[in-house]
Amino acid sequence: MPTARPLDSSRIVGGDGRAVNGAPASVPATFSRWRSAARRCLRADLDPQAIEWRDDGSATGLFGADLVTLDEKASDPRVSRRFTPLAQSIACHRDESRWSLLYELAWRMAHGEPYLLQVASDPLVARLTVMHRGVRRAAHKMKAFVRFRAMSSDQPDDEEFISWFEPAHRVVERVAPFFVDRFRFMRWSVLTPDGCARWDLDQLFLSDGIEQHQAPSHDDSLESLWKTYYAGTFNPARLNRSAMLAEMPARYWKNLPEAELIAGLAREAPARVTAMIAQTMWAPEQLPPDLEAIESQPAADTPAIEVGWHPTYDPGWVEAKRRARLVSKSQPDPIVVGGTLIYTGVAGWTDPTILAADVFYPRHTTTSEERLRYYASVFPMVEVDATYYSLPSEATSRRWVERTPEHFAFDIKAHSLMTGHPTNPARLPSWLTADLPLRLRTARNVYSHHFSSEAIAEVWARFISALEPLRLAGKLGAVMLQFPKWFTPSRESAAFLRDARDKLGDCPASVEFRHRDWLSDRTASRAFQLLRDLQFSYVAVDAPPGMESSVPPVMEVTNTDLAFVRLHGRRVSTWEARND
Repeated sequence: MPTARPLDSSRIVGGDGRAVNGAPASVPATFSRWRSAARRCLRADLDPQAIEWRDDGSATGLFGADLVTLDEKASDPRVSRRFTPLAQSIACHRDESRWSLLYELAWRMAHGEPYLLQVASDPLVARLTVMHRGVRRAAHKMKAFVRFRAMSSDQPDDEEFISWFEPAHRVVERVAPFFVDRFRFMRWSVLTPDGCARWDLDQLFLSDGIEQHQAPSHDDSLESLWKTYYAGTFNPARLNRSAMLAEMPARYWKNLPEAELIAGLAREAPARVTAMIAQTMWAPEQLPPDLEAIESQPAADTPAIEVGWHPTYDPGWVEAKRRARLVSKSQPDPIVVGGTLIYTGVAGWTDPTILAADVFYPRHTTTSEERLRYYASVFPMVEVDATYYSLPSEATSRRWVERTPEHFAFDIKAHSLMTGHPTNPARLPSWLTADLPLRLRTARNVYSHHFSSEAIAEVWARFISALEPLRLAGKLGAVMLQFPKWFTPSRESAAFLRDARDKLGDCPASVEFRHRDWLSDRTASRAFQLLRDLQFSYVAVDAPPGMESSVPPVMEVTNTDLAFVRLHGRRVSTWEARND
């Protein structure tokens, strides 16, 4: 094991030898070195092109010349408050140009562009944002895929656990405090090529990285137990290979004990699902009198039952029950045009226009579950509008996953408070209405600015958390942010979109505008570029033309992975109605 220098038990030893009292070390030592050098260069007003940055954060003049002696009394140039946390994150990136890019950003902010970080379309800002997201993803993957193994020891009281991990970026110092909180009562070490973290129940030590062959030996008994647990909890009915590879990239498999089980479990999944379905179906001796005979007849020949209605004897119920079993196995194929998959669907499977008799659903298909199962056998995707009025729940998302075929997609409309629309407080949960002033709790409509910023942040967090079952199953198409007509092009609107992306994280999302100025000749190119930088899919709209809340039917692709066209219809009389 590499050696590390301990400090007081109340402190965490950082990679630069600096103890942060009461707060975890979260940036590499090179950042402190770069920050000190960058401050001196900015005080001397050195152009970014006149500095050469080394990978360790130190700097020299062009062609190796010494930097000029700087006036230590000079004041520091002012930069945005958002700059430091962004720079701390990018310091962990492996790109060798990270220091020069950060200095260029600081230099521009100090020379007449103080709000540069708010210009997401700027090439420099866009590149640094992508790097920041890469570091954030690497930290997330490290939290998800570190697997501890027990070290060989003859003393149970001295039991210690180790893990070898190869992160995409240098994030061990940022993630180590997470493991301290999660595994505070066991001794552990996380070993990586970039750095190592060790917790001894009292102090966290951060030290240099090692090679994998230098890692201590470990006992395989815990690993065997973990594999047994993993195989026992594996649910074959929820196997989605594409979603699994997206969440657990193959590059991490070599260090995951359970990875060697996945291929076999995936091969066995179809047979296990078939067995599970067979166990849930009624055996002949369990059927009520005459029900077996009724189920065996074609639906058109099923005689009417003249006795009082009972679900087990009603032929319509039998038909719906038989269809529900079959629908979950069927999957409508998307349209393929030039190699592109085109999914079509309706805004909700319980829309009143399709609930009318003999319009879409077969008779006796009356419950929400039956309707969703039938709908998913006809269309490959659906837009959920109910989440605009009421916050979703994780339990509901799980039911949607269970009731739809493997590749079915849900596009989820963001809640009205997330996009600045009026909201009926009667539809809000009690924890949210409690945040309103008393005079507004019985109002007809309230808006997001009536709530505290903490409450609105919680709305976003709970909304995204509720969709997690859909995302893990690969069934989350996108979260659709449909903005009202008063959401017009402005710096504030652009900042709102950037903040929305931060809150959504890696969650796929789309944006629909309802004010025509977004697509004006002066604004359109910048608006589309902003959506590209933030990885939002633009929603092209077919709607009544010429109105304040309608935009031209421009087809623009801002996300090559996903594009949207919404056919609203062109009925002018209802387009700007209150319930739209």
